[in-house]
Amino acid sequence: MAGKASKKQAHTNAAVLKRLYTVAGAILALAAVRLLLSGGSWFKLIAFHAPAAACVYMLEKGGRPKFDADGRVVREGMDLNQEGLTEWMFDIVYLSLFADVGHAVFNTSKFWYVMLLVPVYLGYKIKGAAGPMLGGMRNAQAPSAGAPASAPAKSKRQTKRDKNADKIRYKYK
Repeated sequence: MAGKASKKQAHTNAAVLKRLYTVAGAILALAAVRLLLSGGSWFKLIAFHAPAAACVYMLEKGGRPKFDADGRVVREGMDLNQEGLTEWMFDIVYLSLFADVGHAVFNTSKFWYVMLLVPVYLGYKIKGAAGPMLGGMRNAQAPSAGAPASAPAKSKRQTKRDKNADKIRYKYK
């Protein structure tokens, strides 16, 4: 029973990486065949796949579990099903594969324009994460002339403390 969670995460990570390589290998083989048939540029194919290759490398290095000779988990790797940066790396890989499928089916590189969504989406996510911090700085400044100054709402506990602060207290010796 010891280490059941790490065993489960290790097997889940191995399955996720296997599925990623299976899907990506099939789509990249299709794109390579299409490139051979159409006589396209190998440099363009490599340049377009650089962000996805970097993401796959990071997912592999961080998420690949390590087992010892007996099959016990030595290191389970980071959770590849977590939200945040890991999810964004998978999104970049999947967008790249989508562009490959579009290129293979329609023989146009215009599907690679979808990769322009990555910086837009990243900016949106950063604004969402940093927005409350930046918004707090704006609220700390003096209120504008047209806006009435409103006191922040007090919690029940603070209201009770303020009410009890006015009471006279006696100390008995």
